[in-house]
Amino acid sequence: MRQCGLPFKPAMPSDPASSPQSPSSPQYQVRLGTSADASALDAWLQAAAPLPVPVARARRLVLEGLLAQSGQGACLLADAEGGGFAACLPVALHPSLAFGGLTACATEWWFDVAAVGTQSGCLGACLATLADWCRAHGIRHILLAPALAAAMSSGPSGFVRHASGLWHRGLSPAPKALG
Repeated sequence: MRQCGLPFKPAMPSDPASSPQSPSSPQYQVRLGTSADASALDAWLQAAAPLPVPVARARRLVLEGLLAQSGQGACLLADAEGGGFAACLPVALHPSLAFGGLTACATEWWFDVAAVGTQSGCLGACLATLADWCRAHGIRHILLAPALAAAMSSGPSGFVRHASGLWHRGLSPAPKALG
């Protein structure tokens, strides 16, 4: 889990008591979602962005696949300080010949403005956690839809515009320790 707030320090997970946080900034924990989060996440999304029943059912099925961590991707959740969700970043894995392997691709970003405060701080924390997860799983590229970083003037930290129009971040895989 990554302790985050504003300002965000891109570091490995640390003791929440030792990280300097502004008392007025929102606090949240970014973590990888699990199957146990499916019903609560579905209720949160339906309250935040109600959809017609068939579309809501399709969204729920896609998110359940990501939450199951079945190799389709992952779902990063930012838990709000007072309980509940502050944000959700679903990430799908796609094979790419251009990048020579799997890419993690995020095209959706749901957040609660009251719980998050500024979008860029929470999105940056989710992307840092995603980068750690990708490195640990040997995924060397993250792609973001342009609309995800619309609130950021120069784009997310570590990302550059790719020729496809997506934001791209190249990663080095994490060293493996055998034994």
